[in-house]
Amino acid sequence: MTDNSIIRRHYRFTGIVQGVGFRVEVWKRAVDLGLRGWVKNNYDGSVECELQGSQEKMDHLVASMKKIPRIHIESISVHQIPLKQESGFEMMGY
Repeated sequence: MTDNSIIRRHYRFTGIVQGVGFRVEVWKRAVDLGLRGWVKNNYDGSVECELQGSQEKMDHLVASMKKIPRIHIESISVHQIPLKQESGFEMMGY
């Protein structure tokens, strides 16, 4: 059974997640999956993103990021947050 209810989550990734195309990979996958939100680098070397869509699609995106050899995710913090009105997915700078 697939749960297609729409949720929004805030993620923070640490590890080797900057300088390795992490944001571009998140952006490509989010667009391909039809997720909404944003991704950005933080000055502390972590990457943050907000994803809005089905839990199944978000879990698929995160699992696929873990399989990219040049990326090494040490930790992921995840919090469910309120939905927002957005029309797409944005890749931001710092």
